[in-house]
Amino acid sequence: MCSASHSLPNEKCMKITTRGKRHQGSVLLIALLSAWVIGIALVSYLTLVANQNRRTYHSLTWSTCIPVLEAGIEEALTQIHFQGIDNLGANQWSFNAGDQLYHKTRQVNIDGSYFDVGIQPSDPPVIVSTGYVLAPAGTGAPMGGETAFGMILGTVSGSPTFVSRTVRVTTIRQGSSPGGINAKGHIVFSGGAYFDSFDSSDPNGSSNGKYDLAKRKANAKAVTNLGTGAAINVGGGTIFGSVSTGPDGIVTVGSGSVGDLAWSASNKGIQQGHERNDANLQFDDVEPPFLYGSGSTPVAGLGLIDGLLATNTWLLGSGNYQLGSVNISGGRTMLVTGNATLYVNGNFSTSGSGGVYIAPGASLKLYIAGTGSFSGNGIVNQTGMARSLSIFGLNSSQSFAYSGTSEFIGTVYAPHADFKFSGSSGVFGAFTGETVTISGGAHIAYDEDLKNTGEYVMASWNEI
Repeated sequence: MCSASHSLPNEKCMKITTRGKRHQGSVLLIALLSAWVIGIALVSYLTLVANQNRRTYHSLTWSTCIPVLEAGIEEALTQIHFQGIDNLGANQWSFNAGDQLYHKTRQVNIDGSYFDVGIQPSDPPVIVSTGYVLAPAGTGAPMGGETAFGMILGTVSGSPTFVSRTVRVTTIRQGSSPGGINAKGHIVFSGGAYFDSFDSSDPNGSSNGKYDLAKRKANAKAVTNLGTGAAINVGGGTIFGSVSTGPDGIVTVGSGSVGDLAWSASNKGIQQGHERNDANLQFDDVEPPFLYGSGSTPVAGLGLIDGLLATNTWLLGSGNYQLGSVNISGGRTMLVTGNATLYVNGNFSTSGSGGVYIAPGASLKLYIAGTGSFSGNGIVNQTGMARSLSIFGLNSSQSFAYSGTSEFIGTVYAPHADFKFSGSSGVFGAFTGETVTISGGAHIAYDEDLKNTGEYVMASWNEI
């Protein structure tokens, strides 16, 4: 390096060139910031997707609990069917002293889903069933915390996580037609009809097993699953007991009343606490009792009716019998002297002086494929016990009507038939139909003894 004033001949000067610095640090910083923004956006997106997936699969798992706990209810009903309520410890059911229930746990799917069901040993029994379903992946504790990185890395847990739901199921006996009148559809009272109860097995609720006005009770129940519109129309009738409809069902009352004996004696309308809207009855179809053609055909024979020896058009002892359509009129009679089952593959009717007579100590199960019409002498149940006469309407049976001059003592279960009572004759027992209409001042009395008969089925279902 030299200056112009001090340069010597032949002296060479060194030239120094200064270059500008490149902004390499700024470019790196910008790149890092851009990657950070993109990373945050990616994490946010993955977190959103993770949360959506968790909610979707959790909802699916929540719904899947229902069929699992239903399997537990079926298990409990099967145990009750075969063991009753006095031997619930059979078939490896264990008693829990804490909740006083008999328990059974069973896995139902290969994914680990299982139910725990308990039976309360009461009459009627109560079932509590819980369904457990394995929670889907991503609903546990992710590695790295509750972030998208956790979703990416996967889920780790010391033990499986389950989602559960529990229901409480009350039961009733199917054959009892609880409370006396059950229907899928409308129940209608008119013409001053009234409905009460008695107990043929209790001397305080009957006289020699028969209805006694002085001992009547107010435990009658008109129950329908119908949950819309005027489900029950009491009109000017009187129900000594209560009414129950499906959700949102409406009970209309004109000049009549629903309540206990004291309240109904001087009030109109519905007494507080005597109306519910949680009915959930189970109506099973009626199957033929045996293959038609395999039963015997009843023939004429001698037998006692009201202490007099008479020739009867049909005489039924113990066993299975079958007939086509039957019309009992003009002095024709059917006498039952044993424990008979009669399958009528058509219509069945009585009128005039014709009628069916059930001798003391005998019983009749009558299955009707067509319509049932009972007038005139109708059916005379000389046992005086409703459980001695059971009439079933098969699925093809669409109509039942009773207007006989004799009291009807028995049960009718015809879940697909419109059922009508009329006239002043008393009707004692329990009755089930598609719809039920009581008119003409008819008196219906529920025999509470019937609650001790039949299979246990579901009466109500509530999630707890």
